[in-house]
Amino acid sequence: MRLVHSLSAFQMAVTRVNALSSTTLPLISTEFGTVFDAPVTIGNQTFQLLVDTGSSDTYVMKSGFTCINATDNLETPQENCFYSNKTYQKSNTYKRIPNQIFGVKYGAGLASGIMALEDVSIGNISTKGQRIAIADHSNPMGDEVNSGLLGLAYPSLTSAHPANNTDNTTFWFNRLLYNPLFNTMHQQGLIEPYFSLALARSPQNKSTAFGGYLTLGGLPPVNHSPEFTIVPVEITETLPLNYTSGKRVRSYWTTTIHEVKFGPSLNNLTTKSTSFQSFIDSGNYLTFLPSAVVDPINALFDPPAKYSPEHEAYIVDCTAKVPEFGLKIGNQTFFHDGSDLIFRPAAGVCMSSLVSSESVAIGDVTLSILGVSFLKNVVAVFDFGRDEMRFAKILGGSENFTESSGVGKGDSAFSVGVRPVPSSSNLAIWGLLFVSAISYGL
Repeated sequence: MRLVHSLSAFQMAVTRVNALSSTTLPLISTEFGTVFDAPVTIGNQTFQLLVDTGSSDTYVMKSGFTCINATDNLETPQENCFYSNKTYQKSNTYKRIPNQIFGVKYGAGLASGIMALEDVSIGNISTKGQRIAIADHSNPMGDEVNSGLLGLAYPSLTSAHPANNTDNTTFWFNRLLYNPLFNTMHQQGLIEPYFSLALARSPQNKSTAFGGYLTLGGLPPVNHSPEFTIVPVEITETLPLNYTSGKRVRSYWTTTIHEVKFGPSLNNLTTKSTSFQSFIDSGNYLTFLPSAVVDPINALFDPPAKYSPEHEAYIVDCTAKVPEFGLKIGNQTFFHDGSDLIFRPAAGVCMSSLVSSESVAIGDVTLSILGVSFLKNVVAVFDFGRDEMRFAKILGGSENFTESSGVGKGDSAFSVGVRPVPSSSNLAIWGLLFVSAISYGL
């Protein structure tokens, strides 16, 4: 068993003696601080892609793609999928991969298309002939800013399939594994094998705002504690073997939570010793934990949060007094800022960001997830090279992040013609919130 310990930022830096390139990208926060997009150049076009540590594929929507509704897979107007108007067109560096298709299935829907080789750049890091997916069919999963998704999980969750595998009920299986974009960049000697996230806490009344930073091969430019707690990335024990091609391998960024703290105030906390695996998912706003954990915490909202089967979530008064809640990871306890414990859409009901993982289980598969509501409180480092994660507390609050000048390359967070998200798009947000929670192919 590996000992979990803390490491100063200086110590962590000097362990990388042969530093390669690094790049930092400003993110766009959309859907009222629940979705985070980053600029990625594919061929000769730059797109905003959803940053997702809970999936592995990079895909972009093809020009002229078909939008299909999630209930009966019938065609519906493109605008109902809520993707950006900017979609992929073949470049001179495009090359289709024969005898392979792309297909990923979510609880909220699916995306499918072809596999291709393309030149891809993130900031100042570029690779040629990267395997990516060009999606020509999708259910509604956009935010009117992004054109697809940037997957940052392990290769075992990539979703290429044999060309004769056209049955979308098998998209969770029959995978043709490949190296995702970030892994390829490292293997080509372009970058260190880790990336980091610092997600900004945007104003609650803004549908689109500056979203923080994604840094490849380094740390984001934000104030944080000098002490990092380190935990190994574990094999997700509840994931069926056929979801990872019959092998017990790392897939999600998973670790074990051994203790939670909660109470009406910091001087009146209950400590609950527990043990459950949870993975870190930047593609999901909510935090899904065992009901034995979330039920007593949701009862401490004033007035108490109440479970709604319709929403598969705990509904709460938008002005409720929130409890204190912290998770012990390694040897540090990370508390959520109170504002992150209530999701407040522009209109409609408010909900607790803490949801029972059992309530969204698929059959016998139950997964616990630490989503955006957790990530807004930490600098998170994801290290493929050491198969570990590192976390440090953000100092001063992520609502105080500012967009640094001269960070990375490509589109700035507000140089891409962002449109305010109309209220009608809130119909899609519930699907976005639950995408990774019940999408074991993501």
